[in-house]
Amino acid sequence: MTMLEQFVSFANQLPADRLQSVEANLAALMASYSEKYDFTAAELAELDSRVDKADPEFAHPDDIAKLFGKPFSA
Repeated sequence: MTMLEQFVSFANQLPADRLQSVEANLAALMASYSEKYDFTAAELAELDSRVDKADPEFAHPDDIAKLFGKPFSA
């Protein structure tokens, strides 16, 4: 039995109130694979140019903390 078949079997046994949560998460996962989330050619070129830099620049730790709500250590 494949993992997908196991998942379908698992989901089929869930009560309706718990299945709604699984369905919502599955829908979000499927949506994340949508082409609308693919990088554009310009974004890919920008990523390539940043990776190629010998002396990369990083965001200031305070800016990272503001964005994510906590600092990240290197």
